[in-house]
Amino acid sequence: MISRNELAELLRNRLHGNVPQDKIDQLVGEILSLETEWEEVDVPHRDMGYTRSDLCSSICWLADQTEQGSVIRFQRKKKKEG
Repeated sequence: MISRNELAELLRNRLHGNVPQDKIDQLVGEILSLETEWEEVDVPHRDMGYTRSDLCSSICWLADQTEQGSVIRFQRKKKKEG
């Protein structure tokens, strides 16, 4: 995960100094809080598709990308407790 300082610097650079520092600090806090709302999901290759095919990567972009060595991470919103 990116650090608070790196994220603030990235936003300052991308926004070209057009946003006040207090607003950048607020955005950084909101972005970093997303981590508590989302969780990474492990999807085994065998679960990647539901269409019959001898070679899943022939019809599935995700399977093709993983076969080529790409790292793809899935996230889902955490269920609210209570």
